[in-house]
Amino acid sequence: MKLSESGQLKQYIAFEIDDEIYAVDVLFVESIERMTQITRVPHSPPEVLGIINLRGDVMPVMSARRMLGYEEKTADDATRIAILRYDECRIGMIVDRVTEILNIPQDGVQWGGEALDGKRKVVISGLINFGDKPVMIVDIPRTLEWLLN
Repeated sequence: MKLSESGQLKQYIAFEIDDEIYAVDVLFVESIERMTQITRVPHSPPEVLGIINLRGDVMPVMSARRMLGYEEKTADDATRIAILRYDECRIGMIVDRVTEILNIPQDGVQWGGEALDGKRKVVISGLINFGDKPVMIVDIPRTLEWLLN
């Protein structure tokens, strides 16, 4: 990786929900998996769809669509589960499509999601101006804290 004036490039995994582009810091992403059977768990938050068994590990799965205020849609061949890890917490996040890995200089991120509304204000920590569409950064630590409390 080359250095920018303000430090190293940071990598993000970009994914789509409807026509919007979101990104997660690559340091939180353990793997990207194809859709698998999800077992519903009663009395879980609406964003948590249930649990999956991934190679012998059982973990909760959340819907990025519900978390970001979109309506659910049926999974298709492009739908993926991003396996995220923060501290000792592992969770799957269902996204419409994983698109690419972005290499962004630190000064290329506008931090703060104050202009956003509803759930997005809680889970989005910044914006990247990348091409003709803004890319919203999902704050994994804040998102997991919000889901677990």
